[in-house]
Formats: sequence, structure tokens, C-alpha cells
Amino acid sequence: MACSKFLDRTPEKQMTKEEAIKTDSNLISFIYGAYTLVGNDEFFGGRLQEVSDLLGDQLNGSKFTGDEGEIFRRQNSIFGGTRDDLYKKAYAIINRANVTLESLSLADSNKNFIQGSAFFLRGMAHFEMVRLLAQPYGYSPDNSHLGIPLRVNTIPNSLLRSTVKQVYDQVISDLKAADSLLPTAPLGTTKYYTATKYAAEAYLAKVYFQMNDFANAYLYANKVISSNKFQLDMSYSSRYDVGVSTEGILVLPNQTIVYNPGSELRGKYRSDKNPPSYNYTDQFFNHANAKPGDVRQAWYSNTLQQGLNVSTKYNKDYFDLPIVHLTEIKLIRAEAGAEIAASNPAALVTAIKDINDIMARAYNGISQNLPANAVAALVISTTRYERELELVGEGNRIQEIKRIGVRNGTNIDRRGSPWNCNGLILQFPKGEQDANAAFQMNIEGGCF
Repeated sequence: MACSKFLDRTPEKQMTKEEAIKTDSNLISFIYGAYTLVGNDEFFGGRLQEVSDLLGDQLNGSKFTGDEGEIFRRQNSIFGGTRDDLYKKAYAIINRANVTLESLSLADSNKNFIQGSAFFLRGMAHFEMVRLLAQPYGYSPDNSHLGIPLRVNTIPNSLLRSTVKQVYDQVISDLKAADSLLPTAPLGTTKYYTATKYAAEAYLAKVYFQMNDFANAYLYANKVISSNKFQLDMSYSSRYDVGVSTEGILVLPNQTIVYNPGSELRGKYRSDKNPPSYNYTDQFFNHANAKPGDVRQAWYSNTLQQGLNVSTKYNKDYFDLPIVHLTEIKLIRAEAGAEIAASNPAALVTAIKDINDIMARAYNGISQNLPANAVAALVISTTRYERELELVGEGNRIQEIKRIGVRNGTNIDRRGSPWNCNGLILQFPKGEQDANAAFQMNIEGGCF
């Protein structure tokens, strides 16, 4: 089995793609199934955020054991189902996208949507994995350091790791293809429950921002925001409410009985019924509750469960699951706009408005707003502060630790690890090396 592909062995009694996909309608159903995989507990339904937060610096890890304890201690080894299942789910999404792209001859009136969705999903999944399993973009001068296996077809052979540059180039190519193919309106609904060109552009903004390519991050964030298709929710707490939010650029909707996304998020963070698995350090809890008048402090409690600093963000029986939303894209445009202010003064004006929009909601008025003549450095520092508070529990913090570290060598990790230490990236599943002895695993540990 040494030459077999680790992730794509066909299970017994499973239909082949030729049996399952015969018409345009079959292709539509097949690509819709990929969205279900995206919202699965082992991906955006919680595992992606969970693993990211374990690597970060906000959680109290005193009681973590097993896989969670190992990831939290930044001592990742080849063993660990928590990580393995996330990895396999990402490549299951990628494989479904590749099957779709190889079946396009069957597409009819929905060809552009089907093809664009496949490119979007493939680019998104590769991006989420390279951020977790490789040192960040910029770690080496030419980004020739090792990334992840880049799978762009369904040929069942094992693959070695591509470079980070190759992975990012492919991600950008896929997302730009999606941008050119996807419609501006979601398919079959007025809600953004399927990918559109705005989802592709939002992810391009995320990718370029992670690369510290601020001109392009600003460009694509601006495309999304300037479309005027999305509006900031009046309340900070509406992002996950079923059918309520106006921010969702791509959302996986709750469907009573049929499909309830985000159950692993509820399972790890929910605090109104039982003590949650995940709670916060005193240091982060005090940071999040430091500014008077911040209405987002309602996301935290140190009395709901005795002795624990808990989150209330996911205290819901059901919720819609945003994959990318307007608050994040405005935060990207704000910081990127300030970064390019020297060459684009108008971008700084926009950046100040963006961060003030978010703060006016967070502080229930303009008491914390920046002045119209705020300097770029103040906009950047303010936006970074607000980003952490707005995106808490969404897996964002670890990527900021690495992005800011590679940007200028600054270590912002509250746990004291260097931004480029070995344990801040996940290990690959042992199965990759079992399938190909030449597969190069990550160096383990070394953060403390």
C-alpha cells in the first residue's frame, strides 16, 4: 500500500463517481454535499476553531488531556484523532471539489456555479490547512519552506508536500477562478447560503491579509464591502442567530431536524447548562473585560459556572454558521487600509470609518471612536485590539500571532512562545508517512 493515496481509498460498497454523477442535477446535489462537509463538526462545525484556539493563548489549559492537552502544550506528535479527523475532512472537501471539476462535461445550465463552487471550496480548504500545518507565508524569503500536499486531481497516488508558495499560488488561482465564475446572488435563495463571487473575494481578502499583502487585501475587502450586499448587524450578538444576521457572506443555515451546524462549537464552549470544556485564563478574561461600556462583555461570565471564566457566545440550541462575515472583512479593510496609507491616503479615511463602525456598535456609542485625523499606527493597533475581541472563539488568534510575528518579528503570544516555534504548527497524520516514506513530517515541539 506504500504508493496508495492516504486520504482517497474508496470505502467498500461506496458508489463510484460515474455511478453517482450522471446529470447536471446530480452535480448540483454533489456540490451541495460539499457544503455539508464544510459545516461538519470535524471542520467549520467546530474542529477548525477548536484546534486553532488550543494553539492560541486565550484558553485555560489546566485540565486538558489527551489530544487536546498535547495540542495545547504545543507538543504535537504523529498521534491524535482530533487533528487527523480535521485533516481528513479538509481533504474530503478538496476531493469532492476535484471530482466535481473532473465531471464538468455533465454540467448544463448551472456549469459556472458548479465549477466556481468547486474552485472556491478547494481553495478555501487548502488555505485553512496550510495555515495550521506549515510555518506562515513569509517565514522564508522565497516561501520555499514546506507547506502541505497540494491535491488538484483525483489520481490515487501519494503526494509529497508542496512549498508554501506553491500552495498559496494555487489557492489564489482557485479563488480568482471562483470569483470569475460564481454569480453575485446565491443559488435558489435570497440568503447567502451558497458561495457567490463575494465569498470568493472575501476569502481572497483573508488570504492576502494572511500574507501581509495589504494592497491586495484592501482591494478584495473593498470589493465585498462596496457591493453593499451586506450590512453590519445592529447587535454584536446577532452573527449566529438563525435567519437574523445581515453580515453573512457565506453562511451554513440551521435546518431544523435535517441539519444543525456548529454542534462541536456548542459542545466545547456552551456554558449555560454544564461547565464547558473550554474556558478562559484570568489574563484574557480581564483583557476582554477591561474597557468600560463594551457590550461584548456579555460574551463572558465568571459566575455562570463556579470558578471558571466562560464564554456565552455559543449558548444557543441552534444557530446559523457563518463561514465568512462582514465584521471580519471590515477589520481586514481597516488594518490593510492603514498599512497602505502612505501610498493611498484615501484608504486611511476608509479604515478609520470601518473601525469606528465596529467600535460604535461595541461600545454602544462613539465614546471610543478614533478621530478623523488618527494616524495609521493608531488605526492598526486599535484594529488589532478590536479584532481579537470581535472574533473570539472563531479560531482567529493563533493566525494573528503568526501573521504579526512574520510581519516584523514581534511576539504577541501571551504564553511566551516565539511566533515561529515548531509546536505552533500541527503535525501531519502518521498515515501520510506510512503511505510514502519520503513524506517529510513537521519537527515536533520546541515552544517552551
